[in-house]
Amino acid sequence: MRVPSVELEDLGEGVAYVRIRAFQERTDFELSKALAEVKRRTKEQGRALPAGLVLDLRDNPGGLLDEGVRVADRFLASGIIVTTKGRNPRNTEAENARPDGTEPDYPIAILVNDGTASASEIVAGALQDQHRASIVGTRTFGKGSVQTLFGLDDGAGLKLTIARYFTPSGRSIQDIGIEPDVPIRPADDLPAGLRGKERLQRDPQIGAAVEALRRGPKNLARGQPPRQE
Repeated sequence: MRVPSVELEDLGEGVAYVRIRAFQERTDFELSKALAEVKRRTKEQGRALPAGLVLDLRDNPGGLLDEGVRVADRFLASGIIVTTKGRNPRNTEAENARPDGTEPDYPIAILVNDGTASASEIVAGALQDQHRASIVGTRTFGKGSVQTLFGLDDGAGLKLTIARYFTPSGRSIQDIGIEPDVPIRPADDLPAGLRGKERLQRDPQIGAAVEALRRGPKNLARGQPPRQE
């Protein structure tokens, strides 16, 4: 049985919480359904837009790159999402956001930790560089390479890095990861199964993400150039 990769909760006061466990087939479709539900609830509350979205990518190991690109594209109307550069400089490919189906401009905070890797780092890096989201938590894992396995005559294998992923501003993800805008350590021995407002009250990283949303969209307006390091 296939386990859904997207989880939706209401944190109260118009703030939605969406967790993406991994980027697998239909993750973007599941996210579209979750966001449609967020809009329905927002309308019922008499709000024009959600007060904010907490997108939880903690312990998300990555998965399908194209699903990660589609997820990032939902929140970006234009600009680069990720650039893949090979050993030969001519082997460079860029994935760009498209204006179709872009979410409205409500505040977004993305939760990350050292288990956030690969495609999830691409999403966080793209939204951070394009000033669309604040990144909250701890530095991510730093898995930003494309590898291929070559079989040898003796049955052994050779794994070779053939390309690397770069954020819109040109930052390499490999061995560096994504540095949060709001660094905050996780709580020790956080009880499992927390939901809704109890999760908000007990999880300091979620609390910090909601506080970042309430402070307002700092440098999140579209049209600004990607951040430079």
